[in-house]
Amino acid sequence: MQKIKLIALDLDGTALDEKSRLTERTKRVLEQAAEAGIYLIAASGRAYSSLPEDVMALKGLTYAITSNGAATYDPKKGERSFSCPMEEEKVEKLLELLREEPETAIEVFWQGHPLASRAFLENPVSYGAPKRVIPYLQRTRTPVNDIYAFIWEHKKELDALDIICQGPLNKVEWFDKIYALGGFYMTSSTHYRLELSALKSGKGAALREAAARLGVCPDEIIAFGNADNDIDMLRFAGIGVAVANSPDNVKCEADRVAPANTEEGVAQVLEEILFKS
Repeated sequence: MQKIKLIALDLDGTALDEKSRLTERTKRVLEQAAEAGIYLIAASGRAYSSLPEDVMALKGLTYAITSNGAATYDPKKGERSFSCPMEEEKVEKLLELLREEPETAIEVFWQGHPLASRAFLENPVSYGAPKRVIPYLQRTRTPVNDIYAFIWEHKKELDALDIICQGPLNKVEWFDKIYALGGFYMTSSTHYRLELSALKSGKGAALREAAARLGVCPDEIIAFGNADNDIDMLRFAGIGVAVANSPDNVKCEADRVAPANTEEGVAQVLEEILFKS
């Protein structure tokens, strides 16, 4: 087997436990890998400002891929290394569609920060978000009185936009509308979100760019994920690993399946591959 030189990690539902924390075991294994000269890359749908503190504090974290590959940061400097913003013309057309459905909540990711309408943040469940995520949303999102006006004002600078869907049928309807519009990378990390970014973005594209900058070949990479927005990253890596709590369509794209995130599956696989004598 080719020597592993880079570890790419999805966070929520993959490297993090059920309480969205990095366990001591997982942290220890990752930092041991970094000490051995292996690059660590966090790859998340989250905006930079809402990445977990324990992940950002990892010794040896080389890059943080955020907003599904739209913006990649150097955690040591807290600065962007490269990005792929949404196209202004596409944002304008998307905004026309969104204005036709004012009952649909949206979030925008701008300059590393997630923002949402004040009305949505006051009652996320009424717009389709599950009750369990309310504390996280209200803690990490900046409220905006007029989200449409914000999008228009910053249409040249948007990293990504999430549509909060009210059920699976509504999600399919929005997917079809955006697909017909064209020009967007569409994915999803959870059942109630449809996540949009520039057509050339995605975790896989960002990982490809990061690896090229580090001089690492795809077959020297191991990547871990659990959702649709991880698939292109799992395909790109020499070893793509889906955790057991992933849906079947994600597992089918992986080279192997690890134990669930609640069982520290990432740590188990890395211990086996990197450190088992």
